[in-house]
Amino acid sequence: MRWGVIDERRVIVIARKIVLLVGLAVSLSAFGFASSASASTPCTTVPASGGQWPMYGHDVSNTRAQPEESGLGPSAVAGLKPAWAFSTTSVGDETGFNTTPVVFDGCVYIASFGGTAYALDARTGRVIWQRKLEAPKPGSGGAVVGAPAIYGKAVIYLVDEFTAPYAIALNRSTGAVIWKSAPFAPPLTSSALQEGSYANSSTIVANGFVLAGYSPPEGDPTASGGFGVINAKTGAVVKITPTIPQSAQEEGYAGGGLWSTPAYDPATKYAYWGAGNPNSKEKQYKTTDAILKIDLDPSRPTFGQIVASYEGNVDQYTQTLEELSHSPACEASNNPEVPYPLDDPVCGQLDLDFGASANLFTTGDGTKVVGELQKSGVYHAANAQTMTPVWSTIVGPSCFACNADSTAFDGNSIYGVATPGGDMFSLDRSSGATGWVSPIADGTHYQSVSTAAGVVWTVDGDSNLDGFQATNGLPLVRRPLSVDAGAPVTNLTSAGVAIAEHNLFVSAGGASYVAAPGYVIAYGVH
Repeated sequence: MRWGVIDERRVIVIARKIVLLVGLAVSLSAFGFASSASASTPCTTVPASGGQWPMYGHDVSNTRAQPEESGLGPSAVAGLKPAWAFSTTSVGDETGFNTTPVVFDGCVYIASFGGTAYALDARTGRVIWQRKLEAPKPGSGGAVVGAPAIYGKAVIYLVDEFTAPYAIALNRSTGAVIWKSAPFAPPLTSSALQEGSYANSSTIVANGFVLAGYSPPEGDPTASGGFGVINAKTGAVVKITPTIPQSAQEEGYAGGGLWSTPAYDPATKYAYWGAGNPNSKEKQYKTTDAILKIDLDPSRPTFGQIVASYEGNVDQYTQTLEELSHSPACEASNNPEVPYPLDDPVCGQLDLDFGASANLFTTGDGTKVVGELQKSGVYHAANAQTMTPVWSTIVGPSCFACNADSTAFDGNSIYGVATPGGDMFSLDRSSGATGWVSPIADGTHYQSVSTAAGVVWTVDGDSNLDGFQATNGLPLVRRPLSVDAGAPVTNLTSAGVAIAEHNLFVSAGGASYVAAPGYVIAYGVH
């Protein structure tokens, strides 16, 4: 189950979930598709170095690392200063951001909960163009939750339309529509869609295809999550694949939403994607609470299919919890009269999604692995070829609203934040051994982690920009975003930091369950 938003955005308590589902459906129901983008002028010329950040995780491996940056190292960050700050309120948008900005060729791309896509000048923060996207009935988290991705002249977004999520490609220079896909929710009949599916994952383009994940309606005991494979040039939906096969759904298996962002290996043409928990109270299919391996080579007969999976900690992962799933109390609670998800604990369900995004990397001996943080508080590393365990490390306790922040990999170590509590950690890539732990102390932390030049970055739930030395976890920077934005900043979403063009581009989301503005703040060493 994906609550909040994490991304890539997140709701912390059940009451806020209810507000999200009810309040957003009412307050955002009038949004429509803009007939044209605002007048635009080109973005400032991109610098010769410093790198780009063309998608949520920087690259298809989701390393969230910028190898082309050298000037923002530990000794330089004391001189970090804001260059500009953009607020959605400046253009009449009262909703925030739930993801990491995308930076490419002098432009910053991001979209708000309310469904407005923006292109900002990376040097000045000036609005180059903005476009309202059609989402009359937004899904969980708002109209746009994840980050877009650059593909040629296009910037591609996934739109979280509750009735039927879709992808849309906009001209990255003007905001004009290039294509809009058909819905990628699964058909229930030849003419109906599984209404209530929602799309929270960020866009990734792999082998010429957009991978678009969706989650089923929360608590629906018959619905499955899954993904769409969309032609990135034309927007044609090539394939829709459920997380749980139809034959297993007919046996009562359900759930497996895909609300994180996958990683992709161009060498093998396989993608890796963390799946959510089961909706059934008594049974769990092997592709829920699991990392999925997906074939993206059209020349193979398994194209668009899940070919293997690594099973993480299952929802009822102790004998005691398993016994609860067969108790009379669970049977009595498993009915529509008991508000979802209040019945989950009675049945021993801990909601142990893979909510963070997958990292694809190699260990010291050259083994290619896929690693991902699970809400159980465990970071898992599996052999990317066989999907068998390589190592796993406990970084924090299990919690249904915890351990869903996306992690970063700099070539040597994995960096993330464990919750509850909020502790930045470093893990060795080969063994999973803990290198260091450094407190952030923001409680529930959904914000992603990024790294460059020996510094690990995140924004936190207390609305600070935090920087740590990668070698030892020494805190280097803790800047209040409210000071740099010149206004109070609320940041209870999956906002993040893009490192590009010799700057940090920091999003601050507001909160997806209340009206609160979003910010993008650019920082550099001046």
